[in-house]
Amino acid sequence: MSVYRRSLQPLALAMGLGWMLLVQGGQLLSAEENVKLMPLKYNNPGLEVDLGVGLWAYPLPMDYDGDGDLDLLVGCPDKPSNGTFYFENTSQDPSVKMPVFEAPVRLGRAFHNMLASEVNGESRVLIPGKYFAQDPSTGKFDFDKPTGISAPAKPLAIPGAKIRGNMWRYVDYDGDGDHDLIAGVGDWSDLVWDHAYDEKGDWHNGPLHGYVFLMSNAGDDAKPDYKKPEMIFAGDQPIDVFGWPCASLVDFDGDDDLDMIVGNFLDYFTYFENVGTREKPRYQTGKELQNVDGERLTMHLQMITPTAIDWDRDGDADLIVGDEDGRVAFIENTGELRDGQPVFENPVYFRQKADTLKFGALATPYVSDWDQDGDDDIICGNTAGNIGWFENLGEGEGGLPKWAEPVLLNVRGEDGAEEPFRILAGENGSIQGPCEAKWGYTTLSLADWDGDGDDDIIYNSILSEVGVLLNESGILVEQDLESAPVESPPAWYPWKPATKRSLTQWRTTPVALDFDGDEELDLVLMDQEGYLTLRRSAGEAERLFVDESGRPIRLAVGTAGRSGRVKIAVADWDSDGRLDVLINSENVTWYRNVADQDGKVVLKRVGNLARRNVAGHTASPAVSDFNRDGKWDLIVGSENGRIYHIFHDDCISFSGAEVAGDVQFEKALPAQSVDPKVDREDAISFDSTRGRIAAWIESNKEEAKSDLVRYRYHDGIKWSGPMTVLWDQPDSGKVECTKLRFDPSSEDGRIVLKFDAQVGDATQTVSKISYDRGRSFRDSK
Repeated sequence: MSVYRRSLQPLALAMGLGWMLLVQGGQLLSAEENVKLMPLKYNNPGLEVDLGVGLWAYPLPMDYDGDGDLDLLVGCPDKPSNGTFYFENTSQDPSVKMPVFEAPVRLGRAFHNMLASEVNGESRVLIPGKYFAQDPSTGKFDFDKPTGISAPAKPLAIPGAKIRGNMWRYVDYDGDGDHDLIAGVGDWSDLVWDHAYDEKGDWHNGPLHGYVFLMSNAGDDAKPDYKKPEMIFAGDQPIDVFGWPCASLVDFDGDDDLDMIVGNFLDYFTYFENVGTREKPRYQTGKELQNVDGERLTMHLQMITPTAIDWDRDGDADLIVGDEDGRVAFIENTGELRDGQPVFENPVYFRQKADTLKFGALATPYVSDWDQDGDDDIICGNTAGNIGWFENLGEGEGGLPKWAEPVLLNVRGEDGAEEPFRILAGENGSIQGPCEAKWGYTTLSLADWDGDGDDDIIYNSILSEVGVLLNESGILVEQDLESAPVESPPAWYPWKPATKRSLTQWRTTPVALDFDGDEELDLVLMDQEGYLTLRRSAGEAERLFVDESGRPIRLAVGTAGRSGRVKIAVADWDSDGRLDVLINSENVTWYRNVADQDGKVVLKRVGNLARRNVAGHTASPAVSDFNRDGKWDLIVGSENGRIYHIFHDDCISFSGAEVAGDVQFEKALPAQSVDPKVDREDAISFDSTRGRIAAWIESNKEEAKSDLVRYRYHDGIKWSGPMTVLWDQPDSGKVECTKLRFDPSSEDGRIVLKFDAQVGDATQTVSKISYDRGRSFRDSK
């Protein structure tokens, strides 16, 4: 790994958010300086790019401006760029399938679960228990003033249900002329979320569930009377898709009754044919929708939100589908039926006039002269696991470049074939479970790894595996980390063996650069326990970086799904000749390199470099010098996929006292360990790879109430709230619980909690098992 001498420019990964300009971004920024951290503009009039909002897209197709063609309103509920955005269709030809939309205009707030319906010619936008109606005089929506719906806002009332996804539509379900309510409700209580794999990589918690409810209108549209929610059945079972059930009811097969297509938390659709009548629907067991080639119809990402509408006005219902990365696709109905099912073309994503740089969601930029033409481009990762290239086309406006649309970088396989590089979690690649199969979370840096004069890519992902992609004339070629030691992954990956790639935690940035000045490339990255380390020539990890008291800097203390996620960049931010570290925060936090002491590098946490919060969960730092003034400017990748920029002189300035190091240690202090105290004397505990589990019995002194078995877990960051162990109790009689214990046969992948339950003179031993290291307890399989 020789060092190609060029300007050292850091990397980034993303998980933040923000949006275009002050009004379009939906953020009220009180001080003028707050708006200086802004999304990079394309500076490229006439350029067309994929239509997109931020993280999550709820498409609301309608003729918003009344000119006869269908426009798109898109709800985007993320934190930095929350808004309902209007994309105008200016084609004025209803039959145009793929118009190029105008850049978006923000109309107002947005909410999760926004879906569009039509009631007696009036467009309505629904959220759980409420709707927004168009003003009859202006046709506009006021997204601050919803109208309440007299129906339960949470149709799923099962004890312990964990609702995620609650999507409502108006539908005349039974053909009686008034509009009923359909609600698709996701339940996460069976999946629970993470760390439920065994040593073979098999998942031992349940799947996501997605049910569809009917709230029948016994009144009329003027005075609706909605009945109690009832699950809709398919065959002899309730409809149950893989979470996130977004349902559309349309006559897809031309037999004059309403069939149903339901999206889910992953990337595909389920078709439920109505084999009953228009007045009395009866649905067959669901079948996966297929494309024209007879393959499963899928989207690029997941968390999909389909709406059925005759988009191209050809007499059949197409699908307009929002994807997790904020894009919206048109899926054309071919009009053909195959085995009784409608057949669709593959998704085609809509286009818009370019506004600001966006690359999917959780954009992770790094600045590099990728094409070696003398200017700095942007290489970027994202949620989808791709890597894209924004080419710098020369000077634009305001000292910033003109940009090309991002191009996916291709990787060459062993057979010589080239295809876009993509990392996917698959069935068991994400510690958080099989629900994350279509995510990749690429995060990267660039350096001349093979010494041939161009930049290569060093990357990490959802898989928690560091890899190298050599640059061969713009095509990527995978190479092993030959000099890396064989190490075990973090302890919460029980199915992953020790490898040369297992150097860090998931979704964290590996920064490649010559940190120690020995003409060899090193890696600055977190180790498997979350400490910031230096790996000289990609070798053994050294906890070289310490705070002013001499304690090793630990950037991530969480376990399992709460681990990793930290994005870093390395650059001499203040031009003092020492390489500093930039860490994700609301934007970017500066850790200034203030001294060398006892063989360690002392970093002082100075503070954020900007005042605007562009993070949804987190952000991703990088540096640039687009205006070539010799000062590093800040680049921030955000969760909404936007790439933000602020000039160095517009960043927050700090006083000499604020940046000066106060080194107060004579010898390096040991690393801090997490040893959470159990604050109940009556609790028992068990230590798992997630963290400590505490369980106790809450005795009820009132005669009519039974004892409860309660527990909570520590994830390396904090204790969860108390939860109750659910079990089949007797129908009558007070239950007294005693002899609570973790079974001696418990092991990390299968923790057994037992207690004795007494009702009157009868006593039984109750045994509950946690497959997810104390996050939930259930019956054995």
